[in-house]
Amino acid sequence: MIANFFNKSKPVNVFITTLLLLLLYVFSNFGQNSVAFSLSFLIKKIVLFFIVVFFFLILKFIIEKNKLTKDNSYASLLGVFLLGAFSEVFFSNEVLFSNLILMLSFRKIYSLRSGINTKLKLFDAAFWIGISTIIYSWSILYLILIYVGIIVYRKLNLKNLLIPVIGFSTPILIYFTYNFYVDDLTIFYSAFNYSVNLNFINYNSLKFLIPITVLITVLLWSLVLVTPKIILVSNHLKSSWSVILNHLMIGIVVVILSPIKNGSEIFYIIFPSVIIITNFLQKSKSKTFKNLILYLFLILAISVYFL
Repeated sequence: MIANFFNKSKPVNVFITTLLLLLLYVFSNFGQNSVAFSLSFLIKKIVLFFIVVFFFLILKFIIEKNKLTKDNSYASLLGVFLLGAFSEVFFSNEVLFSNLILMLSFRKIYSLRSGINTKLKLFDAAFWIGISTIIYSWSILYLILIYVGIIVYRKLNLKNLLIPVIGFSTPILIYFTYNFYVDDLTIFYSAFNYSVNLNFINYNSLKFLIPITVLITVLLWSLVLVTPKIILVSNHLKSSWSVILNHLMIGIVVVILSPIKNGSEIFYIIFPSVIIITNFLQKSKSKTFKNLILYLFLILAISVYFL
């Protein structure tokens, strides 16, 4: 059964999840629409696939390094299923690249708990968010998560408050200098277009409505049942859980404000969602229930292509 197989983090699980990701990636790119094959097209798709794989490797690293879940592969598996359910991200380079860059920032934010090289981590986290903001302007909201980490992990002092500002400003100033040098500041200004789209009519389509409804239902169920238990228990996850919850809320705001509503924006809540749902599955003693949830997301990842 799927729950038993992924109950432990093993090298074979990485291979299986990568294979599942490849199958979903190939089907979403080549299974639905006829495409004009060319060498450049194929190279582009291969490069994008490895970027997605890199995203999941960083996700796995962050979770294991900071012990955000127990020793299992549920989070990676759920992430692959959700990516399959919202496969539009495969066609949105802007969303894909900004999320990859943000993962490098999250890696630093969640590791603030260790207390090692705090100032360097704060600079790096803000630096990566600055780069992501150039790619996708609403990424700027993740600066809030840095300050949440500073407060939650008790790193609050004047220097630590100022360092993220410097880190964030550095890539912005470099980008401005480059565009000023080539005398094309319109490109610089266009990168900071904070347009808002509150028209959710696209979500009425079954292709989006069903997976979004399932994700919200399971996510809310997980939050209600797991959060009180974690808050009442004094362990390393208690402080990180506050960061995860704020991470989810920021992601939801990014999704709501996103100027493009084609499903790819859901990618911004995948990271905190899979951690929350995994903690929910871990606390269940029923193997049948775990299998039910995992198979539900598997069916979801496949069925959306036929809606």
